[in-house]
Amino acid sequence: MPAISVANPKGGAGKTTLTFVLACELARSGASVAVIDADPNAIIAGWARKRAEQGRGAPFEIIAGPKESELVRLIDQYTASHDFVLIDLEGTASRMTSRALARSHLVLIPFNLSPIDAELAANAVSLIQEEAEALGRDIPFRLVRSRDNAAMQTKTARRIVAAIDEAELPLLSVGLVERAAFRDVFDFAATLEELDEATTSGVPAARTNAYDMARAVLQAVQEEMRR
Repeated sequence: MPAISVANPKGGAGKTTLTFVLACELARSGASVAVIDADPNAIIAGWARKRAEQGRGAPFEIIAGPKESELVRLIDQYTASHDFVLIDLEGTASRMTSRALARSHLVLIPFNLSPIDAELAANAVSLIQEEAEALGRDIPFRLVRSRDNAAMQTKTARRIVAAIDEAELPLLSVGLVERAAFRDVFDFAATLEELDEATTSGVPAARTNAYDMARAVLQAVQEEMRR
């Protein structure tokens, strides 16, 4: 089954949030999901640890802190036993990242809609293309808008999206909007479905956004696997 890496050499691009939200949505749909938390910050693993301390389980399996030498084996192992494997990668280009890309059926590159972040996302695209050249095959990827403005799209954001279109780079049709709910899931060690609307604003909108994003990722996976 497909392995999906979430990569960007820039920290703070929204990799962990995208990985977490996608894992939750896939699991909620009934899929078996394994998340390989290869980010040194181990935020997803920390989320699960908080839940365990409270006597609550996680809706998906988490493999925390894999060694570089065992990453390929882990990806192969869990793609054989689970419907989806998601890999949350560290915010630097590394051999760990290279090995994950080599085993990925799709790579998601989250980026914020700012000129600097867009340039760094372009670096991530170059990294994928270099790895693909070394392997002698394509590595499918999608750029994913992260922390979109819920109310409006700025002129800068429109320019960046237009540049992506002009460069003919694949952009996921749905990005993640900036919402408190996507932060509170980590604060409360909760899923979006478990968040209390009395303490977190915009929960229904965040749930809808998460569902739409996950559907867009599934469509992208299906497109690439048909090829």
